[in-house]
Amino acid sequence: MAKNVLNKLTVNLCDTDIQKQLYDHLILLLNSQEGLSLRPIVTLCIGSDRYTGDALGPLVGTYLEEQAACNVYGTLEHPVHAGNFVETINRITCHFHHPIIIAVDACLGKSHEIGNIEIWQGGLAAGIAVGNRLPTIGDVSVIGVVNAQSQIGYMDLQSTSLAKVMKLSRIIGEVIHEVLNKVAAQIIPAYTQSIAK
Repeated sequence: MAKNVLNKLTVNLCDTDIQKQLYDHLILLLNSQEGLSLRPIVTLCIGSDRYTGDALGPLVGTYLEEQAACNVYGTLEHPVHAGNFVETINRITCHFHHPIIIAVDACLGKSHEIGNIEIWQGGLAAGIAVGNRLPTIGDVSVIGVVNAQSQIGYMDLQSTSLAKVMKLSRIIGEVIHEVLNKVAAQIIPAYTQSIAK
């Protein structure tokens, strides 16, 4: 997680209305972004499939890519990880003018937090649990707590339940996809009307 976290929502896989809560909150956070109708939305899904727990981001990115979502970085085939993180950020900032970045990553927490999904306004600092110091990224951040953290972060990610990661990634992916469709539906008619005038 990063500093300057605002408007955070925490839900758990056990919650009955988890997708509605996440959907409503993500809509709220995106609507609070200045210039939403003029700025491209980029989904940056961080992680690698080398460790089960770290695959959450790439699984979300792959799901979004399969749904033909636009501007997705970080999939199982083309992951965004510590080795290419800065290069990917540079590509995004060169390709898109002042994008709104939704950053998605796996997280290690306490044992009672496993299965939580957290979403907030502001960036996340990827890689801290495993000792990497990567730049903070994101206008909106989404994390899934995949396992409890101990002394050795990589081992915690490696020993994570794939079933848990799949459930978390599917919920996050579905919610982001629904929200992106909703935002696009709101923006495109407004843009079309402004051209017609």
